Amino acid sequence: MTNPATNDAQDITIDDLRDRLSGDRTAMLTTIDERGTLSSRPLTVQTYNDHGDVFFLVGRDDQWVGADGEAANASIVDEGVTWVSIAGRLRLSDDPKLLDELWDDASAEYFPDGKDDAIVAFVQSDRWEYWTAPTAAVQVFEFLKAKFSDEPVDLASSGTIET
Repeated sequence: MTNPATNDAQDITIDDLRDRLSGDRTAMLTTIDERGTLSSRPLTVQTYNDHGDVFFLVGRDDQWVGADGEAANASIVDEGVTWVSIAGRLRLSDDPKLLDELWDDASAEYFPDGKDDAIVAFVQSDRWEYWTAPTAAVQVFEFLKAKFSDEPVDLASSGTIET
């Protein structure tokens, strides 16, 4: 079960956001680097679970992979109409069953030596923040509607979902 978002426009759930992001498989994963500063890199999203965690496959020996439990954030944009920030803790798992579940043809191309080179990294989320905007056509309509009426422009919503 997901918690409803707190926002001023409508109730949006994690399921709603996952549906919006279903075609977008790239996220910017931000972690704390060896200097103690923030560092980001694009990764392929393998899946999201019902708790709002987001899963990736990364190189087992990649130097950037931080310590299990450190603060992390995954940011995802859906075609310029939905922006999502998933905050939580970086978790690492070498569970072969989970790796098998997440493995796909693209993974096989990225890890030419196979599953032995990969490890599961995921952001164990504690909060999803989101911002949405309508398509360009809807934005034009809203501006015209506001120009010829007393109604305010309604162009976006935002909210936070605690997980």
